[in-house]
Amino acid sequence: MAFLTADVVSDPGGELPYKVVFKQGETIIGEWPVETQAEGEQQIVDLIRDAIGDEREDEGDEEDDEDEDEDDDDRPRRGSPARDDD
Repeated sequence: MAFLTADVVSDPGGELPYKVVFKQGETIIGEWPVETQAEGEQQIVDLIRDAIGDEREDEGDEEDDEDEDEDDDDRPRRGSPARDDD
């Protein structure tokens, strides 16, 4: 099985300046636009933590769990398969 990679890349002419790209080998398995490279990197970390059930908070983040649930609706849709129409 091919390894998985996740990266934040520049997306000139795209919906937003950057996009998160997940690949399995050379095949894109999901991507979505983001405003900044830092935002995309954080979304990758959050997605992996959610997938493995790691509930550690970022350093210095003292929010209650109740507040955390409110942000879930603001997350972009992830894992949309990219088409190889090119």
